[in-house]
Amino acid sequence: MAMKQKGIKGKAKGMTRREFIKGTATVAAAATVGSLGFPTILGAAAPEILIGHIHPLSGPLAFDGQEMKNAVAWGVKEVNDAGGIKSLGGAKLKLIDADSEGKPEKSISEVERLDRAGVVAITGCYQSAVTIVATQSSEKVGIPFVVGVASANEITARGFKYTFRVQPPSRTFSENALKFLSEIAKSTGVDAKTIAYLHENTQFGTTLADDVEKLMAQYGMKVISRVSYSTKAADYSTEVGKIKAAGADLIFTTGYFGDGVRVVRTLNNLRVKAKAIVGVASGGLSHKKFVAELGDMTESVMDCNYFYNPRSERAKKTLEGFKAAFGGDMSPSMVYGYQPVSVIADAIERAKSTNREAIRKALTEANFANHILPQAPIVFDATGQNKNASAVLMQVANKNIQVVWPTEYAMGKVLFPRKG
Repeated sequence: MAMKQKGIKGKAKGMTRREFIKGTATVAAAATVGSLGFPTILGAAAPEILIGHIHPLSGPLAFDGQEMKNAVAWGVKEVNDAGGIKSLGGAKLKLIDADSEGKPEKSISEVERLDRAGVVAITGCYQSAVTIVATQSSEKVGIPFVVGVASANEITARGFKYTFRVQPPSRTFSENALKFLSEIAKSTGVDAKTIAYLHENTQFGTTLADDVEKLMAQYGMKVISRVSYSTKAADYSTEVGKIKAAGADLIFTTGYFGDGVRVVRTLNNLRVKAKAIVGVASGGLSHKKFVAELGDMTESVMDCNYFYNPRSERAKKTLEGFKAAFGGDMSPSMVYGYQPVSVIADAIERAKSTNREAIRKALTEANFANHILPQAPIVFDATGQNKNASAVLMQVANKNIQVVWPTEYAMGKVLFPRKG
């Protein structure tokens, strides 16, 4: 079977896979060090399959972007250490970085650059606004794009053929937050019907808050105050003051890491009382660095967000390996930054080809169970959305972040209402 040229380095056009592997196999005596810093002893050389990732590696969200880069890189290393793409003679994945700088328009040129480089698939982009533009560009040139972190409903609602998303959409996060809190209120006998919502003002936060307002009546809840803010602002006293004045049962908040830390600090400084502070897909409230920075202020704070399956041995092995390599924990967002790599690798394996259309078709037929997520197998519906994707509710308890809802994934008991 002939292989396509694009995505495999050093292959002559029209050469068969058998001829190519036979012609390029060499034995090297020296060890080389890859981008992760891990030594690899080279044996028979295998072709490289290029995949790209687009994240905010510089700019205001550089911390988040660098985390995503590490997560994707770990996914690549796991695939390669397991033997690479076996149906293509053990071909290894090679990762190409692309920096959005947090700017949607920058992603257009980055997709074009990755296209010229010959990538067979792309993942990204952490921000919904960037992902919407990047996937549109990817659709135009026909590159499969497997979204890891980006929640806007619009991403998989445009009839695109090449866009697939592993994480839950915005609507799922919003509905899960309402559903979980209503179930917890019922189980504890504590009344919780009113919500004050504080969110960052881009498409990310706005979409989640919009969805909560659309769905709240189904769960007997009502948003009585809604306040937006800029992630670039240094002080949120005015915005938090409005939330305090509302006197709602629950405070919902959506943002990224840095602003999320400032929001919770301000809530504490202004002594805002509520039965629960709940992040809705918030980028910081279930991150260990959040607990490290704010200490006791984080106790009993909740976050309805991504997480690994705490009862999965596969997940434990992955997280332990990542920590040993990078010296830090894989955050919940990083879990979803990591997961698309194995999904892409599985599609290439089943396609037995680096042809982008063949990979796209394989993604439409995915039934990927060897993942680390709290859900059934990853299966994409007709829109490209992982139809089994679901969030979990986490809570800080004694400075540890643990899943508390749904009960089948719970690591500890929920504390509701919160103390203080």
